[in-house]
Amino acid sequence: MRAGASLRWAGVFVGGLAVAIAISARADEPAQTPWPGGEAPDEPTFARWVDEAVELGAREAADEAVAAVEPAEGREALAVSQERLDQGGDINDILFRLGDSIFSHEFDRADGFGAGASGKLRRIHTGVRGGLDSHACSSCHSVGGVDGAGSETQRAFVEGDGVRESSALARNAPQVIGGGIVQALALEMTRELAASRDVALLQAKTTGAPVTVALKAKGVSFGALTADPGGSLDTARVEGVSTDLVVRPFGWKGNVATLRRFAEDAARVHFGIQSTVIAASQEKNPDVVRFGPGPGADPDNDGVVRELEEGALSAMAIYMAMLESPAVRVPFDLGLRERWARGSATFDAVACATCHTRELTLLGVSWRELPDTTGGPGNLVYIMTEGDQPKSSANVRLFSDLKRHDMGPELADRHVSADGIPSTVFLTRPLWGLADTAPYLHDGRAPSLPEAIVAHGGEATASRDAYLALSADGKADLHVFLLSLSRAQRLRMAR
Repeated sequence: MRAGASLRWAGVFVGGLAVAIAISARADEPAQTPWPGGEAPDEPTFARWVDEAVELGAREAADEAVAAVEPAEGREALAVSQERLDQGGDINDILFRLGDSIFSHEFDRADGFGAGASGKLRRIHTGVRGGLDSHACSSCHSVGGVDGAGSETQRAFVEGDGVRESSALARNAPQVIGGGIVQALALEMTRELAASRDVALLQAKTTGAPVTVALKAKGVSFGALTADPGGSLDTARVEGVSTDLVVRPFGWKGNVATLRRFAEDAARVHFGIQSTVIAASQEKNPDVVRFGPGPGADPDNDGVVRELEEGALSAMAIYMAMLESPAVRVPFDLGLRERWARGSATFDAVACATCHTRELTLLGVSWRELPDTTGGPGNLVYIMTEGDQPKSSANVRLFSDLKRHDMGPELADRHVSADGIPSTVFLTRPLWGLADTAPYLHDGRAPSLPEAIVAHGGEATASRDAYLALSADGKADLHVFLLSLSRAQRLRMAR
């Protein structure tokens, strides 16, 4: 039952005693205490939650026991052959489980953890090579539940000198749920922008005169560009996206386009685990600074080759694509519900929605996770139905425009990142699931939502000032609304 509709659950942690008490409660007794965060589930739903929690707990315990006896079992997912995936078949549920296994896998030296003699854990990364600062994805993505965000002590310090914290860029680990829908939205926006560019080029060539077009995608403005008859582009007025017009929805700077590249880069930077795709690229175009001076098959020169197969990248991308979507949990208490409604109106009144766009409409329901090197057909993923539930509707309440904005000097990074995005510029962070992701902001400096709001500057200065001008009640109303941007409650057995 793990594969398919209900695969991983998080949110409410319970032990056997709590489950027994809940199940044995008399049906004729009126509830004295509201179910946390909303209306209590009906009896069949709650019974299903219990069954799923018990099954998942038993499966995890069994997996740990098997790994203790046969350590190599835990590495099987890392060796998934892309050629095997290219043969086709309805295997997304299997890939989900494999991706799940990789996400929780504790990488060690036998896997290729590290980079030769320097393969030691250290808090401060060295340049673009990375850490090492962790052994597993799940160790820094657990706040608010499985596949969640990172805590204050789990921040990464990237692109530093390996010694001084002041040399590095602090990065707060984001939640990974909902990633498939976010990628799908970004892909559709990229296509819209590319279509506008192509129209401008065609019209300029046809008319023999420069043509300027506005760049809009899903109602979000990305400035404008001008095409001339010779086929060149003036991108000086493009805003909020790179001049290639690719909307990159991942990373605090909006610098990663797909879940595939997100997973590959995280494995390399945090664990020193390099994919076979990276190794293949090194044989053709070596990048010693980013990947290391070793031979093509082993760029980081740690003596381990084929650390992460291309098929494993596919499994990780499909796993993240099939995770649940965050949910809006309106308060159960009537008084708080009134505050929630007022807070929702306040969100618009102080112009938070100018950048944190409430909804973006998703037109497609699937995409193909394509391989990098084999030329295979890829795996078709139905992101609205496959995998963990609940899923978003087509009107995705993301609370982001997936656009970069200048946030002013107070929020600026210590130095310009390697991707060249200015130190004051960041992607509008999606607010869905917000309540379960503290601390807030790119560097985790804000332990609370009010502090995060006050830290806004740059293009958000007017909204911040409007928030500061609210009464205490107005601020509380907005806070209640923001706390409803959460994730579905589920049971998970304490161990």
